[in-house]
Amino acid sequence: MTLSRLSLKAKTAVCGLILLLGWSLRPPIASLYSQDLDSFENEVPFGFRMTFFKGPADSTRCLLTINVDNKNLLFYRGPNYFEAHYEAFLNMRDAKTRHILKGVWDKRLRVPNYDETSLEATYDPLEWEANAPAGKFDGFIEIKDIQANTYGNGRVSVTVPDFSKNLPKLSTPMFYDPGKLVEGDTPPVPPQEDYLHQAALKYPAGKPIFLLIEAYADPASPPKDWKLTAEVVKELMLFPRIEVKLEDGIYRQRKLIEVPTKTMGLGTYEVEVSLRDATNNSLARANTFKFRIIKSADWIDANVQDEIRYLKYLVSEREMKRLLSIPEKEQAQALKEFWQKIDPVPATALNELRVQYFERIDYANKHFTTEQKEGWDTNMGEVYILLGPPSEIYGSRLNQIWVYERENLVLYFFGHNLRNRDEFDEYIRNRRWWKDSGETR
Repeated sequence: MTLSRLSLKAKTAVCGLILLLGWSLRPPIASLYSQDLDSFENEVPFGFRMTFFKGPADSTRCLLTINVDNKNLLFYRGPNYFEAHYEAFLNMRDAKTRHILKGVWDKRLRVPNYDETSLEATYDPLEWEANAPAGKFDGFIEIKDIQANTYGNGRVSVTVPDFSKNLPKLSTPMFYDPGKLVEGDTPPVPPQEDYLHQAALKYPAGKPIFLLIEAYADPASPPKDWKLTAEVVKELMLFPRIEVKLEDGIYRQRKLIEVPTKTMGLGTYEVEVSLRDATNNSLARANTFKFRIIKSADWIDANVQDEIRYLKYLVSEREMKRLLSIPEKEQAQALKEFWQKIDPVPATALNELRVQYFERIDYANKHFTTEQKEGWDTNMGEVYILLGPPSEIYGSRLNQIWVYERENLVLYFFGHNLRNRDEFDEYIRNRRWWKDSGETR
């Protein structure tokens, strides 16, 4: 089947895909990418992170960052912009010292056009800086979308470290926002007392990530041939270690580590940062943390064949082979035409169906990845991508029953393997948008 023949089936394609993916009826489960956050209400999903640096006297410098995706907020039209308005409330307390970290923020977010209101990441996070004594702080955080009157809540538990004892130590690695850069340039390391801007925990693929970290050594035993190492970790994938040398003899120093993302696919990754000596022994290790690579124009340009591979649940085997056989320089245009012809709302610049499809792939990679396969390529991932979140889930981690009430389907899983595969295949086969084209998988 060619793309020109696909246009003859445009209406069938759109109807079939919307039914199959549940685009207008069943939004995907909201993912909460956060640190030490136990969410109990998800009307407004948000990301929360605290990073720690050495502060004045016996205190620790704490930087709090809250990320709320544009797509989870209600925007109103202004004269020449669209505006969202939300409030955040934080209350944490150390039971031992009785020190309280408390804050209330009023945040307005403006974007220049309607399409940016549907982005899955915002690069204008809410930030707050404070000094606190070392200890364990427990409490809660609440987000309220003022215009939609909806809420997001979560319990918070963080341990504020003490950077004056048991040296050497590393600060919390922070995603540093260097502002606008000319491609290929490396930003200067900000001075130690500068106000720091934390970047979002979601990055368009292809854009480099800068980690800001401080190393603290005992003045009686200053660094000698020490280095920082950063390793990106993801199941089934290996990435080269990144090394940055420290200056000899300086017991407190700040460094930037550039993490390239061009070879990273979509999904969630973990970063490990260590302080090592000249013989590569680990002297200190920072807390590991996670970030997400999200789809972008740069990712499409650099990973056209990966995107085609992800389409296996939407196209027949014959169409997949045809797309892969197109010369590489023409594949990006072929993909663009493919998505244009199945765009459920052509009037907008954003293809909602495409956005949801890759959001579900991202969710599957985060939740269903095994030692053998990425999550999107498992039976459980396939079901989630095509049908969305089930109405109900029963069972344990290894044995689950997924109920889809609207589809009148009950699916049984052992691990990530679908037991009643034939029943699922028949349901999907009857709704494939290419079923009238004479093609088979």
